[in-house]
Amino acid sequence: MEEQHLKQIELLLTQSLNGIHLLFDREHIANILKIPTEELNLFEGHKIGRIQDLFNKLIENSTFSEKKVFLSSLDQESYELLLRAYFHIVDNTVLMASNYEH
Repeated sequence: MEEQHLKQIELLLTQSLNGIHLLFDREHIANILKIPTEELNLFEGHKIGRIQDLFNKLIENSTFSEKKVFLSSLDQESYELLLRAYFHIVDNTVLMASNYEH
């Protein structure tokens, strides 16, 4: 992965941590995340490899516009997997940055 691609993803994740989700529109986010990820066994078996592949393809797109075009080209299941994985990363980043411990 190129350094430039990693910096772009870091920027997008930083924006998402602030509640600004540039890659995904609110309607898709709300509709997909209505069902908790925990109920879907998202990170099991063949799904992990598929998520990694989708995320790598997303990152390989050089510009924000290319990333949006890539997302719009995905079938519903792939789009949902990628969105859920993305927000899983965002959620875990928030939890790791939190000083609150259970």
